[in-house]
Amino acid sequence: MKTITRLFTTAMLMLLCISMAVMGKTNKLSPFVRRALMESQRQPSPTRGSDAKHTPKQILAFVKAHNGPSLLQQYGCQVYAQWGNIQIALIPLNSLAALAAEAQVERIEANASARLQLDTSAIVINALPVYETTPVHQAYTGDGVVVGLMDVGFDLTHPNFYDRQLTHSRISAIWDQLSPDTVGSALPAGRDYVGTEAVQAHARSTDCDIMVHGTHTLGIAAGTGYDTPYRGVAFDSDICLVSNRVDEDTAYFEPSPDEYFHTNALDALGFKYLFDYAAQQGKPCVASFSEGYRSYFDNEDSLFAAVLDSLTGPGRIIVASAGNEGLMKSYFEKRAEATEDGAFVRCYYNETDYRIKGSGPLRLHLYNYGDQPGVPAHTYTIDLDALPYETEVTDTFHVNGDTLFVDLYRRPTTWPPDEVWYLTLHSSQILRRFWPLALTLEGDNRAEVFGMSNSDLQTNDSDPRWQAGQAGHNILAPGSFASVISVGASTYRMKGQTLNGSYNVHAGTVQGRVSPYSSTGPTVDGRIKPDVVAPGTNIISSLSHYLSAGNALMRESEFQGNTYPWGVETGTSMSTPMVAGTIALWLQACPTLTPDDILQVFRRTCRHPDPELSYPNAIYGYGEIDAYRGLLDILGVDQIEGLSLHQPAALQVRPSGNGLRLTSDAPVTETISVRLYSLSGTCIHQASVRIDGTEAFLPLPPLAAGVYAVQLNAPAQQLCGSQLVRL
Repeated sequence: MKTITRLFTTAMLMLLCISMAVMGKTNKLSPFVRRALMESQRQPSPTRGSDAKHTPKQILAFVKAHNGPSLLQQYGCQVYAQWGNIQIALIPLNSLAALAAEAQVERIEANASARLQLDTSAIVINALPVYETTPVHQAYTGDGVVVGLMDVGFDLTHPNFYDRQLTHSRISAIWDQLSPDTVGSALPAGRDYVGTEAVQAHARSTDCDIMVHGTHTLGIAAGTGYDTPYRGVAFDSDICLVSNRVDEDTAYFEPSPDEYFHTNALDALGFKYLFDYAAQQGKPCVASFSEGYRSYFDNEDSLFAAVLDSLTGPGRIIVASAGNEGLMKSYFEKRAEATEDGAFVRCYYNETDYRIKGSGPLRLHLYNYGDQPGVPAHTYTIDLDALPYETEVTDTFHVNGDTLFVDLYRRPTTWPPDEVWYLTLHSSQILRRFWPLALTLEGDNRAEVFGMSNSDLQTNDSDPRWQAGQAGHNILAPGSFASVISVGASTYRMKGQTLNGSYNVHAGTVQGRVSPYSSTGPTVDGRIKPDVVAPGTNIISSLSHYLSAGNALMRESEFQGNTYPWGVETGTSMSTPMVAGTIALWLQACPTLTPDDILQVFRRTCRHPDPELSYPNAIYGYGEIDAYRGLLDILGVDQIEGLSLHQPAALQVRPSGNGLRLTSDAPVTETISVRLYSLSGTCIHQASVRIDGTEAFLPLPPLAAGVYAVQLNAPAQQLCGSQLVRL
């Protein structure tokens, strides 16, 4: 057995440190920014006359600084937005260290851009019970509200995004961050297209040849359904889009100088674009974001979170995916009563990151096992408390001719007595080659390890002691932020048939419960997330006609000489726009709702799918969204005595001429008692109508225009309930 032990003193560790003297105040830099700076300093500058680009690398980042704009200009930075003393700026990396050393600068932060939450409608959210066209919620359809969507792969010509009369597209503006047409654009990336004519002339987002995600999510939030049963939730809303940059779009990125441009700071500017458009129209806005990235510790995302706090408020709501990490074991706890705890690292990439949170003396071990069970063939050990603060330390662990690089960085937190260590394992080979490789912590106190979805923390017969890996603690940012509504996924449509074959749910899925893939909390700082869940499995919506739908294809529609597909997808990507569309209905009823108001509506009205749990919890949040119950709560009519808090299961009501038309799903012979209430709670009309078949008409006396609540009662329970109508 070979053993490598690193019980370093601070002086010995400094010999292994990458020189930080030229890097200024690196404790002001977030880990992503610090890593970008280190990598830029490792790479030689292009020589005169070489073919290499002379454009210096830049990073788009949040900067917290006093007199920020004038200071940033001195360092060749371009400022794109400002909220108090927080700016978003494009910073040359060769100026970053000196800028960080300025006393006026408190913080420079950025993180990697988000990734799509597509693991692969509204089925039971009490708005569209089977996600098929019904006349329910004609009173609230998103009219007068902006649904803002930041996503990728938009087919702007799809008939799903036209008005119901097919006279014009409802997409009023799009910022295409990948557009190569940047001449005259004041935006930091790509350009925007404003007005339906300009949007239709653009026709598709730049990445629509390889992406379809946004066309699907937008259809869930705001599609009319065109000639299909697959209508979205807020189908009369105004639409504003941002086609943002994600890792899957790298084919469209510029070469090396663009490397650190598509950060979460660009996403923050995307949210600002959506809200700015809505403000120009004088309308409330809900922004839907079916993307996310691993949530970071403590104040690593403090500036991003602060910007989103500033952006959100009355009539400005952000909804984001919780993530699809639910099946991943990416967390373990070293219990206080256990001397040592850990799990096996199984990673199919050449790099993975961990965050270690704990207090007291802690020792990190890496064990590589050979043929002898329970006895490591190679051991690497380091005393974490011996690491110097705010200094990157790199060491090596040699296993059977391969080298595993171990990077560590230590800093205090705002959660004393806990501290945080950042651990990166990387190699020129995929880390799976080091399997079985165990990561453990040894010490007297409790500690936690937070990983990511690209590496599982598994068990292995090589050593049964290391089985602490578990799921949870994997809510993605920005959904993990306090001011952002985080959405998990539930499952109702268990299986179905596409034009090219069948589809089913994930193994272990229980109908009506949270989907196994849906990320669960708590957050790294112990807050309950997600906030709410909605159906996300096997959701049918529009797809781009610029890209083959493959096995997801459900049906096709003809429009203006083109064939447009509809298909099925799965993930919290799908549940997020369902919640956003529902909030659009609520904003139509009350345009000044705040994020906290929305959470309180959830608290009062969400359904509780698992009766054995207390709510809120780290699996469902406040529960499953109930669009209709939420509307009744917001309008204040849920207290009307005799008014049901649910809609009829098999009977719909819609205005028709000078009365109401009642339509049943199947032929019935019943007498229906009808009571009509004003929103003040006054019963202003009462009558009975007989249905003999599938339809009946009830004339009404002359009434003032407005929204009314209709209560239906009948011997058959499926015909009983209430509904809102706009007369």
